[in-house]
Amino acid sequence: MTFHLPDLQATCRLGRALAEAIRAHGPAALLLDGPLGAGKTTLTRALVEALPGGLEAEVASPSFNLMNRYPTQPETVHIDLYRESGGMLGEELEDILDDPTVLAVVEWAKRLPRPVEPAVHVTWQQPPHEGRMVTLQGTGERGRRIVEAVHTALAEGSR
Repeated sequence: MTFHLPDLQATCRLGRALAEAIRAHGPAALLLDGPLGAGKTTLTRALVEALPGGLEAEVASPSFNLMNRYPTQPETVHIDLYRESGGMLGEELEDILDDPTVLAVVEWAKRLPRPVEPAVHVTWQQPPHEGRMVTLQGTGERGRRIVEAVHTALAEGSR
């Protein structure tokens, strides 16, 4: 499913809709890909703040330390693979991706060493006009349910 995000507020609405869907269906990895400045960290901030415990978190891009953990329910681990090289995260990354109780949010997910499921792939494109286009694709039963719930929530919100 593709959504037009005309502004920052629309990106935040998408983050809140993802949080609501994750609370209803359980965590699936969020795999984020898009150019620098597309809104990956903004989406993550809105998502984390909408989860229980998220208002306690200071969400920032983990570009330089590769990973941030937030005290949400479920626990959110925000990973940025932009500067990751040589498997520095290695086994820890594998453990996070395999833990069904953790919400892994991975920026620059195309750099992951293997496919992840269940997952929601969030891909940004910058069209020639204003805003962003974002495509959500769910893999695995839970990932697909989350995408369907987001679509429903955003459609109802636009009425």
